[in-house]
Order: sequence, then structure tokens, then C-alpha cells
Amino acid sequence: MKHSKINSILSIEYMCSEKEKQFFDRKSARKAIKEVANHVAGFANASGGTLVIGISDDGIIEGFEDYESKYNKFLKVTSSDYLKTIPIYENETIEVVNNKGNKDKILLIHIRPSINTIIRNVKDEVYLRQGDSTNKLSNEQVKALELDRHEISFEEQINANSSVNDIDLDMVEIYKKSINADNQELLDVLRARRFLVINSLTGKECLTNAGVLLFAKDPSIFFPTARIRVVKFEGTEMQTGASLNIVKDKTFALPLYKQIIESQKFVDTQLREFNHLDKNGTFVTVPEYPKFAWEEGITNAVTHRNYAISGEHTKVFIYDDRMEILSPGDLPNIITIDNIREKRYARNPIISRTLTELGLVKELNEGVSRIYREMSEFFLEDPIYEEQKGLSLKLILKNNVVMRSKRNNEQLLKDKKINEKWIELNVMEKKIMQIIFDKGEVKTAEIADFIKRDKRTVQRILKKLCDNNLIEWFGTSNRDPRKVYRIKQ
Repeated sequence: MKHSKINSILSIEYMCSEKEKQFFDRKSARKAIKEVANHVAGFANASGGTLVIGISDDGIIEGFEDYESKYNKFLKVTSSDYLKTIPIYENETIEVVNNKGNKDKILLIHIRPSINTIIRNVKDEVYLRQGDSTNKLSNEQVKALELDRHEISFEEQINANSSVNDIDLDMVEIYKKSINADNQELLDVLRARRFLVINSLTGKECLTNAGVLLFAKDPSIFFPTARIRVVKFEGTEMQTGASLNIVKDKTFALPLYKQIIESQKFVDTQLREFNHLDKNGTFVTVPEYPKFAWEEGITNAVTHRNYAISGEHTKVFIYDDRMEILSPGDLPNIITIDNIREKRYARNPIISRTLTELGLVKELNEGVSRIYREMSEFFLEDPIYEEQKGLSLKLILKNNVVMRSKRNNEQLLKDKKINEKWIELNVMEKKIMQIIFDKGEVKTAEIADFIKRDKRTVQRILKKLCDNNLIEWFGTSNRDPRKVYRIKQ
């Protein structure tokens, strides 16, 4: 079989020390051929990957010295003796020194994701790679997997409208470094991984759909919904018309890796930090949400969304009391709301593998389960996953408004002057004081919108608070429309 140079970049050190994961596993040559065949099938039915034969599970290089008769059988591990359907794969033999100090060899089997076909063994069983293990599927799970096969083929389809001129070379450079292919030409990296292929109809090189999404300068030219929109709202609900309450609104149309990174940077600027007194009487800073939780939520939304459907883009909505992350398309059939913490299945295995190589997608189911864990460690509610009528998957992360207000209130009342007069204020006056404290500075109209009162009422309350030396205004004059109010120092 034809070997790809890019596949050969795995170092011996990596193969011995790397944890077994979605795209990588190793097995001793003493393993039964039929067992290894099931692992090959499992990789093909999932996201593809590399299986190393001749290194034990604990990273010892055993080679084939004691199992020479099995080497040729491993070369034909996908034969009809073991598998009913044959996946696309490449064998690669590497010379090594084994644990006895003798010259030896190991075998690498590079398996590509199976398109449109379920790989079955001779017993008609179906195995699937999930995280760091290969699992036999039930009849019900096999039927669900069959329904998902058409989505994988989308990634490898040639995008006839694309060309070499559409490629973001900086993105290719980033990718090249991530897979240690420094000696390869930029476009050769894309060719080796089949992101850039010859269109048989025109004879010209084009990107595949996965290549467009990962390496085109602006994927939204080809797929208008391949973008992220981040919107921050004032309040806890979306308003429209005259009551429109959008504070920030930014869209990111970039290669998926840059799209994720840049949108995460922007979201980080829109989130707040809160101070509260710990048990030692010291103020500590607490972020609104654990950083990993929302970053992983965005990464997953981009990685696993359905790019084959049109009409919807990835969204991040930030409200006062929660963040919502919407990913177009429902859950892959093998994943449900109930098992999303334990099961793993990549709708877009090529995209998933590439973003894993780029350091964004987490392995071994770490991502979703860690979101739950970190939300719990922050004393926040469990994340909520909701399927939106088969059109999208929504992740809801709630902050703790009550605790947040309590923390802010503690800090506000550290001001001796405010503390002394606090008991004399009514509920509305306290609420306005808290708003001004939370925001640092605020206009009359913003307060009126937030508390749902007319400007005249708010102006009267603000004057009283100014007269009590609790707040002060800044502007060119009392009628300055840009005038803001702050806590008086």
C-alpha cells in the first residue's frame, strides 16, 4: 500500500509514552490477530487513527522477535479471515531496538475513517473506538451508527468551488508545526492528509469540505453558516425592537481553529470577575464561570456541529445569569442527552482529529465530564444540554446570581460610609447603588432600562443618592447626555 510521509512523523518516544486515546493505541504482538482486527474496525468506524503493533500497553518495545510468524498475518489483519468489510488503511514498518537490546521492528497500521460503510468482523459484530477503548456495539447502537454514515462522507467531498488561492497559509503553518512536519512543504502537508486533492473532472487541485472549513481564509464564503456569532445581552432575556438589549455583537468567520481561538478571546473580555470574602476575611477574585467549561463548550460546538445543513450558525449568547452555546444539528445518533458524559462519537472525525492535533479538542471524554466537574467545583449548577427540535444542541451554563449579588454586596458594604447609610435606603435605592457598583459607571438611561422605570423616577433617586454623598456624576454639565454616575470615593 502507498505510505504517507506525514504518517511517519510519530517518534518512538511518542509511541511508547503517549496515552492511548481516540486516535492512537498500541498492542503487543502476542495479541490475537482477530482481537487486533476488531480494534482496526473500531478505528475505521469512528475517526480513524494509528494502531501500533509491537509495543505493549505499558510502553515496552517487544517487537516481533518472539512472534516473527505473526508479522505477515498482522500485515493482512483486515483480510476476509477476520473482517467481512475491508477499511482503508496503510501499513508502515519501523526498525527499532527491542527491550532485549536486539534489532527488531514494529508495525504501524494507519486507519482512515470508513465512509458510508460499517466495518464488521466475520461474526457480523461491529466495534467502535470511543475515547481510549474499543467497544462492541449493541444492535440498537449499530442501527444508530448506520444513520450517521452519510455525515462522515461530507468531510471528504471535493469542494469544486475552492482552489489553492483560498488557502490560509498561516493556518497551514500552524498545523504543520503541531504535527511536527517542519520539513514538509506547506501544500504537501494538506495533500498528504487529503485536505487538498485533484478534482478528476477539471484536473485542478481543490480543497475537500473539511479542508475548506479548516484551512480556507474564510470558510463562510463556501458555507455561509460556518461562523460563530457572540452576542452579549443586558438582562436575562433577549429583547427586540425599541427594547433591543444587545450590548456586544461580533461574528467570527475564520478557519475553525482561529474561529475558536478568537471567539474565546472575545468572550473572555465580556465576562466578569467577582470578589468575595473568604473564611480568613480576605477578598478573593472568582470568575463568572470556570474558564475551561465555556471554552470547551465553544470548542465542542464548532467541532461537532452539522456543517452539512444550512440556515444556522454557531452562537454564543451571554446573559446576566447564564451563557448559552448553540451548535447547529442534533446529537449524533449514538449520543444522547443521558450518555453525553460517558460516550464519545465524532460527527466530523477528520475535523475532530485535526483540532485534536492542534491542541483544542480534549481526549478520553475529558471535555464534557470535566465541564460538569468544574461547574460543581465552582458551586454552580450542572451544565444543561437541550436538543432544540432536532435543529441544534444547546449548552446552558448558569452562574449564581444570588451568590454573585451577595459577593458584590459584601464588597460594597465594606465602604464604611455606605454601610452606615445602607439601612436607610429603600429597595429601589439599594438596587441602583448595586448597579452603579457592579458596572463602575452608568448612565441614567441604562439604569432606567435595567430597573424598568422611567427616566424621571430614576433621576429623582439619583439626585437623592448624590445629596447623601453616596454617588457622584461626571460630565460637562448636569444636562450632558453622556453624563455617568459612579460610587463616590
